[in-house]
Amino acid sequence: FLVMSSPSLFISWVGLELNTLAFLPILLSKKNKLTSESSIKYFLTQTLASVIVIVGGLIMLILQMELSMMVILFGLAIKLGAAPFHSWLVTVAESLAWVPLFVLLTVQKLNPLFMIWSFSQINSNFFHLIVFSSLVVGSLMGLAQTSTRALITFSSISHVGWFLTGMAFSLETGLLYFLIYSVVLLAPVLLLESTNVSHINQLPLIQVKLQNQSILFFSLLSLGGLPPFLGFLPKWVI
Repeated sequence: FLVMSSPSLFISWVGLELNTLAFLPILLSKKNKLTSESSIKYFLTQTLASVIVIVGGLIMLILQMELSMMVILFGLAIKLGAAPFHSWLVTVAESLAWVPLFVLLTVQKLNPLFMIWSFSQINSNFFHLIVFSSLVVGSLMGLAQTSTRALITFSSISHVGWFLTGMAFSLETGLLYFLIYSVVLLAPVLLLESTNVSHINQLPLIQVKLQNQSILFFSLLSLGGLPPFLGFLPKWVI
């Protein structure tokens, strides 16, 4: 709410920092070495991105507006986990439980999206580069994954390209896409958590009713944006 309602870059930055500090305990909900390592990676990456955003704000005071907008967009792209600044997101996601992963891929993207819309140059060449590379990297790198967490993460990187495309048209379009994506992602995340599937080769071995298995595959098709499923609707809108 602080980020959403603030006309000031500094207050929005404070909101970003509060958000990072609030998310770290959720990251550490599973106690093992992997989550400790991923939480440190997450913290350092977010801190670096925040510093870049503040530097962008200072450049606005001293130098030209265009350069500062580009620096702010650079910092926020790192926070979003958009390609080509996505490698931290994949390593963090691999060691998370499913519910914190869902939060990381949805709620944690709201603040940077609002700030990109408010404080950076939408429809600049750098913005187009981020959108295009997110769509390409998310789609192609997903083909090489066997881990379901990595697959969902690369799918999310691809969807970030769509969020930003929506934002380029209007804030409402971007938020509509984000809202439907969050709903569509929730179903496979809860099903994968309940069946405890971490790798693709475990999918045929799910010892549950056939009905549940078909629900999982339908929800994955929806996440891929195939008609007539719900995931196709926001892509159609854009």
